[in-house]
Amino acid sequence: MAAAVVLSGTASVQLPAQKFVPPPVQSSDLTLRLEPAGRMAAGRNATSPVAAGSSLLLVDQGGEIFRWSGREIVRILGAADVPTGLKLVGHERIQNVAAAPAGATVYVMFISSSVPANVPRRQSPRDPDAWSVLYEFAFDGQRLTSSRAVTALQIRTDGHTGGGLAVLPDGSVLFASGDNGDSYEDGREYSQDPGVHLSKLVRIDPRTGEASVMARGVRAAQRLVVTGAGPDARVSFVDPGGWVAEELNSFLLRDEFSSQTPINFGWGRAADGRAREGAFYLDKLGNSTGVITGIEREFRAPVASFGRESATFVAVSGPIVGAASFKRITALFGDLVGGQVLGVTGPMADTNQPVFRVSLVDERGDAVTLQALAEGKRPDPRFFTFPDGSAGVLLEATGQFYRLIETVK
Repeated sequence: MAAAVVLSGTASVQLPAQKFVPPPVQSSDLTLRLEPAGRMAAGRNATSPVAAGSSLLLVDQGGEIFRWSGREIVRILGAADVPTGLKLVGHERIQNVAAAPAGATVYVMFISSSVPANVPRRQSPRDPDAWSVLYEFAFDGQRLTSSRAVTALQIRTDGHTGGGLAVLPDGSVLFASGDNGDSYEDGREYSQDPGVHLSKLVRIDPRTGEASVMARGVRAAQRLVVTGAGPDARVSFVDPGGWVAEELNSFLLRDEFSSQTPINFGWGRAADGRAREGAFYLDKLGNSTGVITGIEREFRAPVASFGRESATFVAVSGPIVGAASFKRITALFGDLVGGQVLGVTGPMADTNQPVFRVSLVDERGDAVTLQALAEGKRPDPRFFTFPDGSAGVLLEATGQFYRLIETVK
């Protein structure tokens, strides 16, 4: 499991009981059929695969990228292919990968103790020990070539590093830089400070490497999804909570472009001294102290949220939004630890929607769970979309990945 994955709980401490929590997940008749598609080697630190043209890129955060054509898996980046000047460190040497819509350009965010010369750098005030370094590659469907360093953002690798990466319709690159914090925190002041890149969605101009803050108050999003076009283009992501609420968030790009102030999702201490998680206020230890009532115009409410309920550990994974293989489901996500699969059915513009439990069946129509498919190990599902737009999930525990097709009873 990636070091940056945030668990809503810690084995060595007594978890705090919360007075204010999200509504329970609701039962439903939503069902997905799993069809085996392929397998990468088990035991790798896999994150969500990435569509690049007609290829699917499989990402081992330990430092390798593979290409899957639908038949075979071929390594296209390994230790010998790392650009000169980088000294990759940690268990998450590749934070993430993103591709431009046609797939001819691929971006890779490395974690390195060194930075190439002549790239813009944003420094961090929070005990940094490495850099997130963005590189651009040309991709011809077979190989990654013509590497070029774009920018570098300083990070603390022991904290929540985030890692979500996507290419926006205008060609800029969006990166989710985590708060670099620990459990038992409310995001501190860094998360709301617009002058600091921590706990932000950072928009990067790949031509110049210059970076600006598009959204703040994002704890540690590991996947960013861009859907729609023109005025309907939007960005969606899930954000792991501390002890209170795992969030599904979304915003229209036109809202950000028309505003002078970055969109605010509430994590970290705001001007009123309070932090926010889901629909709740937090104290400095991350405990919920009250329910947010009414509309706070300076903050963006979540599309949906869910809590730990009876589970000791929870870490949200996903999302998939608007997949071609969905009928009623508008966004799908789940839990890395227990493998439960969840979804919403309302428009992504709606807030505080109910979260539904989604059932799974195999090719024969028999009930199955991701936990069972993980062969007794923690499943760590990584949700994604295939190049044809259909939904998929990869299990870190086994390396097996599946197509997900919604069935209607």
